[in-house]
Amino acid sequence: MISLRLPWPPKELSPNFRGHWAPISRAKKSYRTAARLTAMKALRHAESFDRFGGVRITYEFCPPTSRAYDRDNLAARMKAATDGISDALGMNDRGFHFAPVAISSKEKGGLVRVTIESLKEGV
Repeated sequence: MISLRLPWPPKELSPNFRGHWAPISRAKKSYRTAARLTAMKALRHAESFDRFGGVRITYEFCPPTSRAYDRDNLAARMKAATDGISDALGMNDRGFHFAPVAISSKEKGGLVRVTIESLKEGV
């Protein structure tokens, strides 16, 4: 099992964001890179992680404020991070299984705790 901490996803990654495509593109690229580098660092320190079976990913959101967040929207904001993790693992994200989104208590600045678990073949 690998655990990561990612920064709170920028508002530009929300499916509800209505802005110019350029800031959206920059936010996606930046967040994907951050997730890839963080996952690569964690993989170097992980003991025997099987990259060739399925993978279960859990996203636990610690929001920056006490306002209510839509779980589907939070999950959608993590697409760039999922792609970055996929890049780090060297596998297609078709083999990813996602646990239900968890929302925890607020943290200053917000963050996302990511847990990556290796699954047996065929799960």
